Amino acid sequence: MRLLKSYGILTVLFAAVLMSACENENPCPGVNLEVDIDSANQSVNIKAEGLEGLAFDLFVNDSLVQSFTGEIDTTEFSFTFETGEYKVCLIAESENCNQRIEGCVEFEIQNPNREKCLGLEFKSEQLEHDYFKFIAEFEGIETIPYVWVIDGDVVKEEPLSDNRTNYLKWDFAPGTYTVCIVSENDQCGEVSYCEEIVIDAICVEEVRFEVEEDNRFTYYFFADFDYKEYTKYHWYIDEDLVESEVPGNEATDHKLFWQFGVGTHNICLVTDQEGCESVEYCKTIEISDVDCLELGYSAVLTETDSTDFYTFTADFEKRDDVTYIWKVFVNDDFQHQEVRQAGSDADHTFVWHFDPEVEYEICLKQDECDDNQVCKNFSVD
Repeated sequence: MRLLKSYGILTVLFAAVLMSACENENPCPGVNLEVDIDSANQSVNIKAEGLEGLAFDLFVNDSLVQSFTGEIDTTEFSFTFETGEYKVCLIAESENCNQRIEGCVEFEIQNPNREKCLGLEFKSEQLEHDYFKFIAEFEGIETIPYVWVIDGDVVKEEPLSDNRTNYLKWDFAPGTYTVCIVSENDQCGEVSYCEEIVIDAICVEEVRFEVEEDNRFTYYFFADFDYKEYTKYHWYIDEDLVESEVPGNEATDHKLFWQFGVGTHNICLVTDQEGCESVEYCKTIEISDVDCLELGYSAVLTETDSTDFYTFTADFEKRDDVTYIWKVFVNDDFQHQEVRQAGSDADHTFVWHFDPEVEYEICLKQDECDDNQVCKNFSVD
């Protein structure tokens, strides 16, 4: 008898299954099956015992192949199969047994050329805590196309071309991963070699970030703490989540760029690493509706026979864009002021004539910025 079927390659099963299907032992005979597998010749020999005087049916993978009747002491069956997995069952009925008698055996026929496809292998190098390089090394590597697979997903192909590198570099987040190289062809089906990679979480104890002003409404925030490359964390603005940084994500740059409205704003960086306690760091940014500048001025004394005077010159950045005021005080008593309007064509100087031996306080104040002024004391002999 010759049976020819095609199935996928699975795990080799060499054990025979012994089954006796009747609860009442005496009236119900048992069926004993022994199997001999010859994958090189794609053949199987099955020997059955315990079918004396019974009619029975032969099934292969639940399909009826042949029915037998008559006095049979020992039965041997030889089959030729294509590569695949099979289940052979003998099912009989007896007048003395109220249940059917069944014996089954499961096995696999491997491709006789399969051993030529085995031997895939790679070695792993840990370049950093979460950064690995996997290098494929096996006999005949240049003749076999294959792919790199991480947790079931193909991440890189190695075709038979000049573009193949035979290595994979990969950033991992904390967790457990299965890294494989997989090859497949008509002769061998799918063949793979795998290794398990475990990335432990690194728990940070302290975090911080730096602040850089782009203009008075927009700021950059730069995460600045050890192991930030391996830590998942979030940026919050006024308790709202605005961005997340995830290890291994190509978009992660460890910085936040944000445009604010007028008011007081709270910016926080909060870690969210699995297996670690959360750590938080916050800063407050004050955005006023007026750009309060860093003020400064210079002073030059001019002495004549009739009077002495100072020429004061505002010399700070963006001085044309804001309204500022020159103020004169003597012993904290206000004496005089002079206003230069934003966008005015007037120059940035202020002249004050000094009485001898009187100390004057000259203040430069930006309009609408209550605390933003710079004051200096002057006097002449």
